Amino acid sequence: MAQGEPNQVQYRNTEIKIDQFVNYCNQGTINLSPAFQRGHVWNAIGRKNLLKNILSKKPIPAIFLYKEASGSKYSYNILDGKQRLESIILYIGNSRTDLRVERWKEFFFNSEARKHVDFAVEFNNAKRRFSELDDADVREFREYSIPTIEISLDESANLDEIISLFVDINQQGVAVSRFTIVKAMCASSTVLQTTFALIAQRQGRGKDVFYKLLRNEITSCFKNLRDVKRIKENNHKVDRIWERLIDVVLFLKTKTHRKPNEVLKGFLNQRISSDTPVTEKEKRILNDACRVLNEVYTIYSNKENPLFLDYTHLYTAITTIASSQLDREVLAKKLLRWCEMFEKKRGLPSWKKSIQESLKKYREASLRQTADPTQREIRQHELGSILEKL
Repeated sequence: MAQGEPNQVQYRNTEIKIDQFVNYCNQGTINLSPAFQRGHVWNAIGRKNLLKNILSKKPIPAIFLYKEASGSKYSYNILDGKQRLESIILYIGNSRTDLRVERWKEFFFNSEARKHVDFAVEFNNAKRRFSELDDADVREFREYSIPTIEISLDESANLDEIISLFVDINQQGVAVSRFTIVKAMCASSTVLQTTFALIAQRQGRGKDVFYKLLRNEITSCFKNLRDVKRIKENNHKVDRIWERLIDVVLFLKTKTHRKPNEVLKGFLNQRISSDTPVTEKEKRILNDACRVLNEVYTIYSNKENPLFLDYTHLYTAITTIASSQLDREVLAKKLLRWCEMFEKKRGLPSWKKSIQESLKKYREASLRQTADPTQREIRQHELGSILEKL
């Protein structure tokens, strides 16, 4: 950074008293569910341990707040520490009149999280709910200071600094991915929003957000992926499908292979146009490709075949089908044979030597740097060649 140039990302070490935090909640000036945050992942034990430390006046880790102007006030978005602040809200609830989070339910869409409200904490040799604390304990609780790092962005902040801010600032929660940065900073993107509409509905309840996954050919296809199945938290699962799908949608629009990270960077630095919706033609192509793959998946006996479970292969299958002139029924039959062949490293008839060569090249392009555009192009070419010869 040049001498005399102002800091583009500014950090301020400060603290926020619980009394002040409750005021922020009641005034609506703190956002615990910005686009780059995750859902509710702490269990009851984690919440109780945190509150036990607070009541005992022990220190807790700092929270990170992104501070931005909002009319005549500032508003605060939580970057790291969501679970800690939610635990404090659930402990306080609205059972007392002297200190309460008036609309605490608005912070929790998930009924499972709401069950934890007014939980008891081991304190002074007894389990105590917030409503059971005496006035002296509540006074001390109000004064407890949560260590806080306030972060603000100069208008001239560049891409690398913003990525560093949202990705690297993570202490205890689920790591913030590059895709969540895109969601936060490109919330008005037409292509992002119309892609999301293909797979889910966004349901708001109070200050919380819940994604309802749709039941259709596209979601049936993508939810089988290993990296989707292993995710337990609902909104995170939808995010992963959304991220994968936008990668495919942009191929349909441009017929150009890109690295997924380059796709996301393209949104942030505006090299990729984000104001074009998913067209009806693109929806039809995508839906037809997923329908074919779902038919094959239903018939094929070995459901552990990586062709169905790994995004590397799913991406190639969809882009190949989308570029094929074969009708759906023929494609389904050929893809069934391709699945059987993929598992056999030997034993193909000699007249299929050219197919064996294509299969070898496909496998080699699936071993390393699988998201590299050149590797993607090789796999699509070889799969297309195999389907034509079968």
